Amino acid sequence: MKQLSNGCILISFMLCSLAIGSGVSAQDSSVAEPSVNLRYFMINNDLQFLIGETRIKKGRKFTPLPKQVIKVFLDSNSAENLIGKTYTDENGKAKLIIPPALKNKWMSSSKHKIIGVLEASSLEDERTSFIEVTKSKIELDTLLNDGVRSVNVKVMAFENNSWVPAKDIEMKVGIDRLGGILSAGDEATYTTDSTGSVTVDFKKDSIPGDANGNIKLVAQIEDNDLYGNILIEKKVPWGISLKPDKNFFAQRTLWSTRFRTPLWLLFMAYSIMIIVWGTIIYLVFQIVKIKKLGVASSAQ
Repeated sequence: MKQLSNGCILISFMLCSLAIGSGVSAQDSSVAEPSVNLRYFMINNDLQFLIGETRIKKGRKFTPLPKQVIKVFLDSNSAENLIGKTYTDENGKAKLIIPPALKNKWMSSSKHKIIGVLEASSLEDERTSFIEVTKSKIELDTLLNDGVRSVNVKVMAFENNSWVPAKDIEMKVGIDRLGGILSAGDEATYTTDSTGSVTVDFKKDSIPGDANGNIKLVAQIEDNDLYGNILIEKKVPWGISLKPDKNFFAQRTLWSTRFRTPLWLLFMAYSIMIIVWGTIIYLVFQIVKIKKLGVASSAQ
């Protein structure tokens, strides 16, 4: 009876494993589901635009869905509220700017619903998604106290027809560089206090700037549930001036002009030319000499 009981347990375990495996396989091999995703952006409290992204879910993985028609609306799916209609690129993305015709409607409310519609195809039905965006603005200022430079950022939200501080908002505060935003202080991100403000001590005093020593300070909020993506920039003379070296190309280096070629490189090049042409000339003289010897021997 004990052996029979152990056998029943083993069979039950195998059946459960098969059931779980078939369930996971069925989930991973489910029908692909297309979708449209929206992101809101505002730059320097002026330029507003949207990024629509079409993608398809296969199992647990999302992949871009290019060349799709999407329509984006403000607050409701009506022709007068159409922000734009466009095609996504090869990466499944499309950019739409909120038109001036909808400015009054945008200003009339503190919160808006932005609706994205992926048009139906021969294989799939129409897909819809939306995001809600609260009107906001961001201010960036610089401070100098006892020789210490600081960056002050303030985030405000429009609620009940007035601007109020937006607290507990995480953001990046730093310097715009080619690879992204270099933090102005010691932390990677900073969070606003009850007044909607955050102050960061500037600790990148030796950073290179342009020819006039200017750098670009940046404060950026990324993918916030209420405000979306907000960025503000300000140019300040806090960097080290980079002036071109007038004698840089006057030296004999590999990147100089042909008249400033390094001597060792000239020696190698001319040596190779002399050896090659010397060998060719020597061979020509030898051929002529052999030909004369042949003519002389045939005359005798």
